[in-house]
Amino acid sequence: MKVAMYWHNGRSLGHTAESAKVAHALVDGLPDVHIAGLTGAYRGLDLLPAEVDVIRLPGFANYDSPAGWGLRSKLGLAPEKHFGLRQELAEVLLRHYRPDVFLVNHLPQGEEAELVPALRGRHARRSVLTLRGVLFDREKTNRKYFLEPMASWIAEHFDAVTVHMPSEVFQLEQHYDVPAYLLDRVRYLGYLTDPHPTDRQTVRERLGWHAQDRWAVASMGGGQGALELWRRIVTALVANRRSLDRALLVTGPYLEPEAAAELRRLAEAHPWISVVEFSPGMPDLMRACDVFIGAAGSNMIAEALSAGSNTVLIPRQVREVEQQVHARLVRDRGFARMCDRAEVLAGDLDEVLGEALRAPLQPEAAGLLGGARRYPKLVRALHEGSAW
Repeated sequence: MKVAMYWHNGRSLGHTAESAKVAHALVDGLPDVHIAGLTGAYRGLDLLPAEVDVIRLPGFANYDSPAGWGLRSKLGLAPEKHFGLRQELAEVLLRHYRPDVFLVNHLPQGEEAELVPALRGRHARRSVLTLRGVLFDREKTNRKYFLEPMASWIAEHFDAVTVHMPSEVFQLEQHYDVPAYLLDRVRYLGYLTDPHPTDRQTVRERLGWHAQDRWAVASMGGGQGALELWRRIVTALVANRRSLDRALLVTGPYLEPEAAAELRRLAEAHPWISVVEFSPGMPDLMRACDVFIGAAGSNMIAEALSAGSNTVLIPRQVREVEQQVHARLVRDRGFARMCDRAEVLAGDLDEVLGEALRAPLQPEAAGLLGGARRYPKLVRALHEGSAW
């Protein structure tokens, strides 16, 4: 069976990590599967299983700032040339590969409509639109997904729409104006992660942490544009020094080099604070720590619930509301605390972190997890034309 997976690029690791979880589940559950990964992402590709053959589209960088996205081609091309090239490459790959199932992450037409020729050409036998759950604000989401002509485009070109959140936490139709003819194709799979398989004490021993040490771990996901938040996180850690013995800051591979250097200089004044760029063992770190401070991206929320972390979520987006909405949903179920970007920059994280250390949360969310493991059955059913 041939599967193709598309994820556009991203300013962080979220879309890559999401796609990697699905790919691992397909490799584990479908022994006859061949997977082509089609993406412009240029960090975090080592998260994918070795069986995925990645075809790299030319990458781009963009920045979530009040002034705009500031998109920049990695090849130095003008945007229309850049995405024209990506469009042609995607169409050629899918025309020759002709996958049995094509999984399209997040964007029904791809970035800047780069998948339109390939989807119109029906190069895949079956296609699935995969959504993280919470998308954008209501107006933007309706315009980009659920109003005409886009809703009809989705219905015409996708056999199924999967949602990587449990319906108990979030339903598209409660937040957006989803037409009835699309709802029949929607399946809520749950968060993609599985419950962490190892107890906390065993993980701490495996990491070499002393039993009595109190650890904070912080991550802003891929890290692009996060320096302001990192400054405040360091301040909050220092303010709660009496309740902590060690702290580990995982910057993410997209944090700008100058910003990473400044963060390391800040941490050098506090020998108990360590800084690393990236750790493939993040699930273990989240499982083992006494408190986890994390960006409120969909993938990171799923990882925190999998680990059962005592979590403080920071919705860090400047121009979008997705992380705020998702973090509130999780907070309101008692699974995490939340300190949004403006509150962090105002210094409120000091107290929120102190509260988390004084009264740790112990979320039990196993029933909301396991979404990735449902993909092999779905893909097999689509391939065979059977009920799913």
